[in-house]
Amino acid sequence: MNLPSITQTVADARNTFTRFPVVILDAIIGTACALILIDYQGPSGPTVLFPIVFGAALGLPLLTGLAITSQKWKWSRSISLGVQIAGVVLVGLYAMSVPKDLIDAPNIHLLRLLMLILGMVLFILAAPYIRHESELGYWNYCKTLCLRMLTACLYTVVLWAGLAIALAALNNLFGVDVPGKRYGELWVFIIGIFTTWFFLAGIPKELESLDSVTDYPKGLKIFSQYILIPLVLVYLVILYAYLGKILLAWDWPQGWVSRLILGFIATGFASLLLLHPIRDRIENLWIKITSQWFYVIIIPLTIMLFLAVVQRVSEYGITEGRYLGIATVAWLCVVTPYFILSRKKKILFLALSLCVAVFVVSFGPWGMFAVSENSQVSRLKMLLVQNHILVNGHVQSKHDSLQFETTKQISSIIGYLSEVHGFDAIQPWFGESLKRDTAGRGDAFKDPVLVAKLMGVTYVRVWQIAAGGIMFLRADRDGALAIDGYERLLRGQHFDVESMDRKFSSQGIAIRLGRDLSTMTVTISPDMQAADSLQIDLKPLADKLRAEFGNGSTDRIPPEKMAIVAANQTVIVKVFLSILRMQRHEGRWKVTSFDADIAYRFRKKN
Repeated sequence: MNLPSITQTVADARNTFTRFPVVILDAIIGTACALILIDYQGPSGPTVLFPIVFGAALGLPLLTGLAITSQKWKWSRSISLGVQIAGVVLVGLYAMSVPKDLIDAPNIHLLRLLMLILGMVLFILAAPYIRHESELGYWNYCKTLCLRMLTACLYTVVLWAGLAIALAALNNLFGVDVPGKRYGELWVFIIGIFTTWFFLAGIPKELESLDSVTDYPKGLKIFSQYILIPLVLVYLVILYAYLGKILLAWDWPQGWVSRLILGFIATGFASLLLLHPIRDRIENLWIKITSQWFYVIIIPLTIMLFLAVVQRVSEYGITEGRYLGIATVAWLCVVTPYFILSRKKKILFLALSLCVAVFVVSFGPWGMFAVSENSQVSRLKMLLVQNHILVNGHVQSKHDSLQFETTKQISSIIGYLSEVHGFDAIQPWFGESLKRDTAGRGDAFKDPVLVAKLMGVTYVRVWQIAAGGIMFLRADRDGALAIDGYERLLRGQHFDVESMDRKFSSQGIAIRLGRDLSTMTVTISPDMQAADSLQIDLKPLADKLRAEFGNGSTDRIPPEKMAIVAANQTVIVKVFLSILRMQRHEGRWKVTSFDADIAYRFRKKN
């Protein structure tokens, strides 16, 4: 194989730019803005660069799809350019919806971008062949794009790794200062410029030539027949065994099984699509039979998927993930009858129908984001009304104590809203702004702990709670430690039942915990000869913290509230608990571990 010369490479790059000028300019603008954001060292704040980067990211697949479609449909260059400019306008309108202070904004903007990019990728796969009849040509087109993308990803990783090692060599061997962010900038530059250009260069100029390509890669058949198909069978056995268990025990399906069902369906579709061109060959009759029965087999699994998602929705309401589960069931209810009853059974229908479904669920009051937010806000409203926290449309901070499960549910919804949507939907319930900027001009909302506090609720992080009663209490990481008057500070010491001793010989101090972690004994020998000891009782502090901060968990406790001071004639010690973990056992709370910063000062001898 002859490697291309530099001249040929430059010519190919020029030809690619001529075919996809708008796409490449979009990539250059987006990459430049991303590099500026990474390199910026000042205080964070609103910037138009975030909307430009998001718009450019969405523009890449959209403009690529429009360019390929115009070439496939033989549009004139002026019409093709006009259509792509219209695509730029759409991208600009989308960018206007992206907040300039994106770092502090809820994740809904990132999630919507990912959904739209998925839809645009499916648009690339489907749009050029909507008016084309060749199944073989369409399959070869999809194969070409997928293989080109895999090759581009491989080249990208190798190129970045090689250049990153070169930068590290300059830093370590020649003393050249290479800031860590340079590696991130290098990755963004390669992804934005090289990967995009390389991928576009591999798209055939005359797509009609793919209609006559009959060669089928042997490696692809081996991968599909001996790796994917066995995986499908494994999934099938597990899922139908679980289905049998449900029918025998009449037990509602668990929510986790939905992931396995989706894995089975995705792997099955991938296997059938990869083997599609050779399904009619005599030696591959089994492929045709398998593809016919596959859609019948997934009918019971689709029903089980629906029941599993409905169970989660009935317990915890709708979120984006559960909405997508229901949407997937709806899509399968369209796709399955098509491939069972239709004579043509075009594989284009898969990409086209999925593309339409993605765009339908991404916008509007029926979309995944609006429905999920409304569902969780309704659940929160119901809980607050039932517990007399929301009265006549206004939140009351003074009310009766809540059961732990109620506190946990309220905290979970507040955390979800904070992470994904923000608090705009519940702002009317409060007399003060829920944004950090009290004037309401910024995009950053208050911490969910503070919002819960306005409701008179102790915020409980779901990941911190486990069966049996576990409590995590954390000091506010933004709070300063009052260590004036102390000489030394032992930072970040961790103690648990397996790590109960600390020795600092050079400083003349040793620390030992009691068996139940409720006492700390500090042994002091500042002159390396005489030894003295000081015992600190941690249990009163732990009980006080548990009583003051309720039956939940929090990470906003002022550091001074988690500190304890003890002294004797030799030393003064101040223990700042940064994390305190407690577990309820046989009706009593016991300390299981804690992290602490320990400040101390030796007393001067008279």
